[in-house]
Amino acid sequence: MNKRTSFLPFAKPDIDKEDIQAVVNALESGWLSKGPKVLEFEEQLQCFFGGRYVVTCNSGTAALHLALLAAGIKEGDEVIVPSFTFASTINVIVHVGATPIFADVQEDTFCIDVQDVVSKLTSRTKAIVAVHYAGLSADIDSLMNVCNQHNLLLIEDAAHAMGAYYKNKPIGTHGHIVCFSFYATKTLSTGEGGALVTDDKQIADQARLLSWHGIESNAWKRYAKAGSWRYELLLPGYKYNMTDPQAALGITQLAKLSAMQSKRAQIAEVYLNRLHSHVQLPHVDSDSGNVHAWHLFPIRIKPDCGISRDDFISSLKDYGIGTSVHFIPVHMQPFYAEWPRLSLPVTELVFSEIVSLPIYSLMTVADAQYVAETINYVCVK
Repeated sequence: MNKRTSFLPFAKPDIDKEDIQAVVNALESGWLSKGPKVLEFEEQLQCFFGGRYVVTCNSGTAALHLALLAAGIKEGDEVIVPSFTFASTINVIVHVGATPIFADVQEDTFCIDVQDVVSKLTSRTKAIVAVHYAGLSADIDSLMNVCNQHNLLLIEDAAHAMGAYYKNKPIGTHGHIVCFSFYATKTLSTGEGGALVTDDKQIADQARLLSWHGIESNAWKRYAKAGSWRYELLLPGYKYNMTDPQAALGITQLAKLSAMQSKRAQIAEVYLNRLHSHVQLPHVDSDSGNVHAWHLFPIRIKPDCGISRDDFISSLKDYGIGTSVHFIPVHMQPFYAEWPRLSLPVTELVFSEIVSLPIYSLMTVADAQYVAETINYVCVK
């Protein structure tokens, strides 16, 4: 099989001239930190999420940390969370002094297993963190039922799920608090950035206060003509605010989100149609009201593929294709190795077989066809 002459990266942000000009305009405006563009981006996100409160941040990690802090999660509390996620989902629980209780995932969706969650509830459980893995929604209704029965908070880690839908409504419009990431590889990128979305004004107000040193909300404009040099520090907060250049990029990215999502879906369709039975394809929800964001396209290397997962990754690299693995389970990392050991058989099995293929809106159908053909060749040669 012929090899590509150029390397196909695993991910690449979709930045066009309009995005660049928006950032240049923000820089030329003189507002380099939090300013009017941040407020404009928050207003547009608020419309996108059906009028919910939105607090933009400098990362999805910051949004998760603010969610826990604003909700009053503290030392002595337990938070049930999948280990099959990026480290930040777990680290922020430790940062507030609470204990992460690792739950297993479902073998088809790789999202948190609701039955395993129920088996791990204790009197100290205060919240559940659900990760919408790869851009596929977790079972929000079942998780909300558990939360309602046990007076728990549902926090959705939607770092992968900007543009995804659950039961005909965008992710971000269902649970108590939803946290998004706008990192460079995400479906909507501001380089670094994130947002906390909630229907609870008290949580939104507290998160906003915590996100900017604990200083009252209008202090950001103290250097403007209408501003004042006086400000009040209400509590010891953090420096988690978004900047105007980031928000300017977010505004233009949001305007083309639907188009970028359509291109990702087109790449996913090529993979779904062309990859043969030696690899296990990702779950596609048959419910027409659920829409996958396709932040990732994860496949599993089956035993009959004739090649190990790690050798498969090396082979694709030899053919000019970048891949990744999402994720190394957090409970297998050195820091968490001494944490309470709970049975996570599905998580560990999936990790041993999973590979994330390239998928992004700048890819072409020809790129995706080459990836599929290469995989089919590597798995049978």
